[in-house]
Amino acid sequence: MRKIVLFFLFISAHAFSQDVKEIIAKETCECTSKLDLDALNSSDLELKFGLCMLESYNKHIGEFPENQRLDFQDNAQMEKFGEEIALKMLEFCTEIISKLGENHDDSDEVEKNDSSVKGIYNGFLIDAFYTIFIKDSNDKTFELVVLDYFKNVNLITNKLIENSQEIEVYYYEADLFYPKSNKFISTKIITDIIKK
Repeated sequence: MRKIVLFFLFISAHAFSQDVKEIIAKETCECTSKLDLDALNSSDLELKFGLCMLESYNKHIGEFPENQRLDFQDNAQMEKFGEEIALKMLEFCTEIISKLGENHDDSDEVEKNDSSVKGIYNGFLIDAFYTIFIKDSNDKTFELVVLDYFKNVNLITNKLIENSQEIEVYYYEADLFYPKSNKFISTKIITDIIKK
């Protein structure tokens, strides 16, 4: 019985922290939307984005369980948190996320060793991650995730791809943690999209 209670407490805490992250994403959107985006270069915008996000986080820090609070000395944790918030912001202020990545250097270009798949765009799903679906010529469906900024991300954020449109997607594979299934799953992560 005790294990069941602990399990439900864990699930509730996880769902609650997800809601808090959504609130932080919305507030970060509101904060950054007050900026003159055209007057800022990408590094200044990144700095302002970080300040807006931390301002919102500090307002809601008490809503995070003790073991999920940020350690400001832990760069990897801070970067991961920033990526999670930016991913959630795609739903509320896509233009800001696009602007954040606009002037990234050539290291963000598609790697030559990235895999690719050609097929028909078959919609998207927002769950643990923003996932798009592609059906190739053999009728096999591929699920690919938006995790980082890439050159043509605006095709997704601005919904410029229509169902049944032919596209080519470049990706690499990584093991991502999926909270609902409580395990790491090999996932295709998009590095670029080209409309045919």
